[in-house]
Amino acid sequence: MKQAEAVEIFCENLERFKKSIKWLRKSFEKCKNIELKDLELISEEELESLEALANRFGRSVDIMINKVLRGLDIVELEDTSRKLDLLIRAEKRGFVENYEELIAMKDLRNELVHEYIDETLIDMFKEILKEIPVLLSVYDRILKYVDRYDYCKKQR
Repeated sequence: MKQAEAVEIFCENLERFKKSIKWLRKSFEKCKNIELKDLELISEEELESLEALANRFGRSVDIMINKVLRGLDIVELEDTSRKLDLLIRAEKRGFVENYEELIAMKDLRNELVHEYIDETLIDMFKEILKEIPVLLSVYDRILKYVDRYDYCKKQR
């Protein structure tokens, strides 16, 4: 793959990430004040909103790690064969204080895929609500980094 093509794909994926975060923010605003004590006390509408939030969180994490961070490594000519190295480089770039934060997000995303409606969902929704501000901070740092190096200047 040519460098110009890698940059173009990276910028397209960055735009996908921006759209994903936009929708995640909307869901977060809708859900952040839902009382998460008992699944039986959550209305059907609130549960649907929480499920949308969970899906949007999972999608955003997936795009960030598998498209944006991996794409950034490709653009910067880094070895992309090990996902752990990708996360460690995200820490070195200043996106997170500790790369294990990204591992926690990815693990939570993976748990969501296999979760069914029961009491553990309350704990998962609480965890998602706790992780979203971290994800939004990582998002902001990625945008600043990309702007600093002007990778997507032609895309504006």
